[in-house]
Amino acid sequence: MMFSNEFSLFFALVASIISWIQPVHGQTISGIVTSSDQSQLLEAITDAPSFASGSGSADIAIDETTVYQQMVGFGGSMTDSAALAMNNLKNADPAAYNKLLKDSFTTEGAALNYLRVPIGASDFSSSSYSLDDISGDTSFTSFNISSAPAYLFSTLADIYAVNPNVKIHILPWSPPAWMKDGNTMNGGSLKSDMVSSYPTYLLKAVQGFKAKNLPIAAVSIQNEPQNSNPTYPSCTIDASTQATLAKSLRSLLNSNSLTDIKIIGYEHNWDDTSSYTIPMVDDAPNAFEGVAFHCYGGQVSETAAFSAQFPNIPMYQTECAGTTGSDWWTDVQWYVNNLWSANNTATGMMWIFASADNGKSPYPGSNSCGDGCRGMSTVTTSTVTFNQEYYSMAHFARAFTSDDGSTLGKRIQASVSDSTFNVVAYATGDKYSLVVLNSGGSSQKSISFQGKQATFTFPTGLTTLSWTGSNTSTKRMIKKRRIGA
Repeated sequence: MMFSNEFSLFFALVASIISWIQPVHGQTISGIVTSSDQSQLLEAITDAPSFASGSGSADIAIDETTVYQQMVGFGGSMTDSAALAMNNLKNADPAAYNKLLKDSFTTEGAALNYLRVPIGASDFSSSSYSLDDISGDTSFTSFNISSAPAYLFSTLADIYAVNPNVKIHILPWSPPAWMKDGNTMNGGSLKSDMVSSYPTYLLKAVQGFKAKNLPIAAVSIQNEPQNSNPTYPSCTIDASTQATLAKSLRSLLNSNSLTDIKIIGYEHNWDDTSSYTIPMVDDAPNAFEGVAFHCYGGQVSETAAFSAQFPNIPMYQTECAGTTGSDWWTDVQWYVNNLWSANNTATGMMWIFASADNGKSPYPGSNSCGDGCRGMSTVTTSTVTFNQEYYSMAHFARAFTSDDGSTLGKRIQASVSDSTFNVVAYATGDKYSLVVLNSGGSSQKSISFQGKQATFTFPTGLTTLSWTGSNTSTKRMIKKRRIGA
């Protein structure tokens, strides 16, 4: 009987190992396509190719042994106005609202999982408010998380219910008015004598959101810290002060059993990467677990200076606004080439997640966004329209997210010989994915992976292909175990 049990265990172990290292040969590739003319929008491919033996160089080469950044997520900002648009739809048409949630936040839809939420008012709030408007309350005894609209929290809770893996990243557009030099949330700077108190306000915000049973993953010190606009909530904070605030906040988070909350620094444009982010992190290397960029100034290539100096600190892309009236396909190409395929970037995010009116700022007297910053989706009480931001992001988010939504992958090496193509590849466990932007005409390309090749005709547009392959990291782990046995 003992002999039989040993053999049973042996064969079970062998079967398990074989399932782990399933070869890529014969694996059918699935995928989705969004065409440049919008005739196909996240449509499943019908001519599924398979990997087979092949020789010679391929047009697209994937090397899963060269691994880059861990992905953190894709999404957008849930402002007061975005939450209001969604809440109005919920009240008018619950079924359409539930479909919007599933189409946005599950792997059957766009697989979005990262939301950026203002602490207090932003330029997309209907009025000015902070979470403690009692002047001089540096102990924050009057702090009230419910100063924010109730529909903001109910919308976030609904999203969390649909996707339990969603992450929320909170940050202020301005400190409370009484903490600033102009006694207003619109423009100005944090008073120097409030630097020691302000981190407690941010701590209270983290605790307040968590008390609402929301999955807070990160907090930033200040949105756009080099922007002082007198027409909407904003505040300037220099790099040295942000570093000081981050060190204090890190200490407060740690001492309050919030060690898992990441502090993400900067939150402004590419063009000041060297002059702001590098000295900021130099001053507080143990406080920041990431730096965030917006797309409104400079070029994405300028972030290379930061990653060269701090290769182990993730870079987040947290804001970029669509422009009302712009060309659909031109936008998709720009987003892919500058945002979603950017080197070393762990997140991809647009500005407002939803808007009922082409993204016009509801803040009284605001000059923000001019004629409008288009939302990722246009949501009224009767219609939901997904915009180019949504479709382009979905191709990437679905690529690096496991089918059950619980695991996010890492970017791996991919190269292409055609200059009209941009290719990005991911490994998520034993799921591998390739996202292809084809800016030229329809073109057949060969793809090499783990010694095998497949052929696919890529239409002009975006294509995401996924398949199951050998997990080389698992193979290495098994080999090490054998050596150590």
